[in-house]
Amino acid sequence: MPSATALEFQTIARKLGFSQTRQSGSHQRWNHPDGRAVTIPLHGGREIGPPLFFKIIRQLGISLEEIQRLR
Repeated sequence: MPSATALEFQTIARKLGFSQTRQSGSHQRWNHPDGRAVTIPLHGGREIGPPLFFKIIRQLGISLEEIQRLR
């Protein structure tokens, strides 16, 4: 099952051109100049499991293969 940490998602978001716009508690909001937005939960370095993992990659607008390449 695919999973990733918040740090990995932050790195991928930066590589894709997203920038962090705000943080509310343990959730960061990242926006892209083209209008896409993603929320990345920060939970102490724990892995983000499959349901939320797939929701985040959908928000990033990329495929599972691209995640593997950008890691």
